[in-house]
Amino acid sequence: MSNADVMRARTAFDDLLRFETRGPGDTANAMRRIATRAAVPFGKLWALRYRPPKEIASHILARIEAAHAAERERQLRRLAHEVQLTSAVAGTAHPAVVAGEAVLRAAGRTPEGTAARRAGRSPAPALVGPDAAPCVPSLRASADLTDLPLWRAASEGE
Repeated sequence: MSNADVMRARTAFDDLLRFETRGPGDTANAMRRIATRAAVPFGKLWALRYRPPKEIASHILARIEAAHAAERERQLRRLAHEVQLTSAVAGTAHPAVVAGEAVLRAAGRTPEGTAARRAGRSPAPALVGPDAAPCVPSLRASADLTDLPLWRAASEGE
């Protein structure tokens, strides 16, 4: 395959590695996790990262691209869920919701639940009740929450 295919595989693998790495020093372990998940030999991934080959086998390229597409889809589903939760709690005008919706629209997805919320239907009735309003917790609360030693100590200072 051509040099363009090697660059495609390398770009997709670099993205996968960036998604999978948990911190400094985890590169080799992340490469092993990706190799296991994508059914690609670890040596091929190591060579792709540190010693780019002149050509790459089509089945290796297909597996790397499939793993990249699956991870991208997982990330977008996760973002859509977080946008839905944030819009239920903070409202659809919150900057985080607006930014998340913009990323989802750029990826060709509709933010799940946000369109329904704008139409007047709540996307998460189990999370937030219809009478929910933003409030700042005060030191005065129900008895089951105030029956803690630290709570009593804080209340005595009033």
